[in-house]
Amino acid sequence: MKNKVLKFFVLIMAVVMALSVGVMFAACGENSPYDLKIAVVHKEYGQRWINALARKFEEETGLVVEVEANPNLQSEIPNRLQNGSDDDLFFSHGITWELYAAQGMLEPLDDLYEMEVSDGVTFGSKVLPQFRTAARFNDHYYKVAWTNGTGGLVYNKKMFEDYGWSVPTVYSNPANPTCDPNVGAVGLLELCEVILDDTNGDVKPFVWSSETYYWDYVVFDWWAQLAGVDKIEAYTQLGSPEVFNPTTSPEQKEALKAWKNLIADHPEYSMEDCAGKQYTAAQMEFVTGRAAMIPCAQWLESGMMGNYDESTCVMDLMPTPFIDGAKTDENGDPIAVNYSVGSTNSGDSILIPADAPHKDTAKQFLVFMFRDDNLKLFSEETYGVQLAADYSNVTLDDEATDFMKSVYNINANSQKFDLLSSAMPVLEGFLSLDWPIEGVQHYASLVADPNTDIDALYQSNYESIVSRWSEWFE
Repeated sequence: MKNKVLKFFVLIMAVVMALSVGVMFAACGENSPYDLKIAVVHKEYGQRWINALARKFEEETGLVVEVEANPNLQSEIPNRLQNGSDDDLFFSHGITWELYAAQGMLEPLDDLYEMEVSDGVTFGSKVLPQFRTAARFNDHYYKVAWTNGTGGLVYNKKMFEDYGWSVPTVYSNPANPTCDPNVGAVGLLELCEVILDDTNGDVKPFVWSSETYYWDYVVFDWWAQLAGVDKIEAYTQLGSPEVFNPTTSPEQKEALKAWKNLIADHPEYSMEDCAGKQYTAAQMEFVTGRAAMIPCAQWLESGMMGNYDESTCVMDLMPTPFIDGAKTDENGDPIAVNYSVGSTNSGDSILIPADAPHKDTAKQFLVFMFRDDNLKLFSEETYGVQLAADYSNVTLDDEATDFMKSVYNINANSQKFDLLSSAMPVLEGFLSLDWPIEGVQHYASLVADPNTDIDALYQSNYESIVSRWSEWFE
């Protein structure tokens, strides 16, 4: 009897404490000095964009917005979701949001996707289709994709113009070794030799860093050029282990071979010890004119602002040169593709906690944010980064930088793709789709040992996946 009374007392106290916590958070929401609390990871995109949008929202609505720009937010979000906080909106990347949705920690956003952004245009229709699909879990929307990332090879446009180099359109064209645009397509491989010859080796074709995943933005484009975005989409569905079969699906390994031929087999094309460089050091080498190209993404200009001048460097993002064997359209022209940087591994996400004090205001802010005028404002304040939204009605101003224009052009003229998947082996961390199985990239290891057998590597991974497939899905 005593034990039963004790258990009952403990249960009552737990209920009282839970109710007290709920009242505390409700009171916090009612009595807080602001009407909306937004927490943003403060990294590549900076803080100017959220400050500009928050101030504009305040002017239009009369509401007060509190902004927290926190470089450590990504690691803090799990604790805030599990233990409660006064946050209404999270903007971050690398969040396993599906797991939090399954535990009831996130606000369902089905009503948000039905809200009207402008006359007859719903929020859901403003979100790009691939990001709309990837935001659903258990038949409900739980997130909004944050950015439509754009990456590839950034080149020094001023240097190219000064030396008369043409931007390469194909991976290789041996018939045009001097890269004369009047002779034929300019090849990336051939251009590397021209750069070394024209500069007596003082300028290297490439600089990159120990953050080797930046090369994904080029290699994954080659993968999709060879496979087509439809095959990439089928790959992410994980219908069977055969999607990893390097005999029937050789495109990923062939893209890596192209990279190996460009970088690991030609160390003279890169600055020394790139695999040991910090990424900021590599970027400084690029903007100060010591290398002609760098693998990077849409945040480079914003991140390096103030660290260089246009007398030395004018950035531009080139469409990824077409690899031999790239898919073609009905006219026989190769199909431009572009990997949505930041989308893999749960990607850039906007979330509303289930216990957010101001959920309706948070949704109102997101509707406001996806209006055309505010899509433009976001991109202006991030020097070209785009939200994961339809920009077809957004026009850049004349003062937009060359880099901003290049990002817009690539997004407008490419088939976008990603490697997002809601398959349980991916969500539970058993399997990586970008670098099967464990997500380990091979760039640095190939530089260290260019004799690595890539065919054998992918065959071994495939056989391991087949052997573990049933276990993962059980």
